[in-house]
Amino acid sequence: MRGHIYMKKKRFCLCLAAAAMFGLYGCSSQSEPPVTIAVVTDGGNVDDLAINQTIWQAVQSYGDASGENTGYYIPSGDGSAACSEAIDEAVEKGAEVVICYGDAAGTAVYEAQREYRSVRFLVFDAEPHAEGSEKVRMRGNTRCILFDREQAGFLAGYAAAKEGYTSLAYYGGAEEDRAKEYGAGFLEGLQQAAAEMSLADGSIQVQYEERGTDAVSPDFMNAVEQEYQDGCQAIFTDGGGFEPIIRRSAEIVGGKVLGVVTDESQKSTTVVISAENKYEEILNQELEKIAEDDFDGGKIKILGVKEGGVGLTTDTSQMQNFSEEQYQQITERIQKGEVSLPGAQILENIDDLNCLQIYTAE
Repeated sequence: MRGHIYMKKKRFCLCLAAAAMFGLYGCSSQSEPPVTIAVVTDGGNVDDLAINQTIWQAVQSYGDASGENTGYYIPSGDGSAACSEAIDEAVEKGAEVVICYGDAAGTAVYEAQREYRSVRFLVFDAEPHAEGSEKVRMRGNTRCILFDREQAGFLAGYAAAKEGYTSLAYYGGAEEDRAKEYGAGFLEGLQQAAAEMSLADGSIQVQYEERGTDAVSPDFMNAVEQEYQDGCQAIFTDGGGFEPIIRRSAEIVGGKVLGVVTDESQKSTTVVISAENKYEEILNQELEKIAEDDFDGGKIKILGVKEGGVGLTTDTSQMQNFSEEQYQQITERIQKGEVSLPGAQILENIDDLNCLQIYTAE
């Protein structure tokens, strides 16, 4: 275990100050209140400007408002065994609610939900399953939150077309389903916006690739830089690991990036807008339900625009032509069911996307 940190209430401030002065982690065990709401990260730190930080800050804010003691635990590695150890420590320290996310958490919670039946588990972006199995097993003390990737991709594509971009690229670097869901949504968003603007067939060029994370390399960075130099205006990904290279390439050659999963504008000025999962808002809702003893366990929820699960970061947007009014209009149409998204099968019928000229890797 690399360590954890307790967030204490005001009456513990003097003790915390002394601990910091002498290089200690906290006060004596007798004076430490139990951490009732614990975040278990994916092995990364809570200042990563990504999901770990977003979740931790949301939990901190909830704790400040509710009076609950909150803390985070960083596993010693990125696998399910390390995640299980972190969950064990959190529960031993008094956690009544454990919040975690990602594939390793799915496997770890599969066992933990049975062992710690009085603890409530909130799992983001994963489903409980045994190691090496795809069969999902949910218990009444676990709730899983997934986000509608196709709708998120759709919003990114729609905004890009409305902004006036006519040369774009998409790189899928995660597992196949995720890559296709974000990719299909992105193409559908481009197509719908282009059709609304009555653009001619083939008006928007898209380089579409599902490469896998093993493709991340210096050669890939050179390829991305060349993509921008050849006229690509903006690149979108599925959050599968390509983002740092794409942002860096954009910074070098003056390209633009469409962020994904969290607000990536904090990481680079090249990010013009992000299709984000609304972790903070959903976490607040879920924690309030738990406080009211209204925990809807044993269920998996997929949250899209209608449920407030995904959206665009219009508050940090650098787009000049895609307006807040246009954003509100398209989200209202999605909420009313007026926007039909055919899913990943659209990738097998790309001729239906007549406004797009799609190029794929050979």
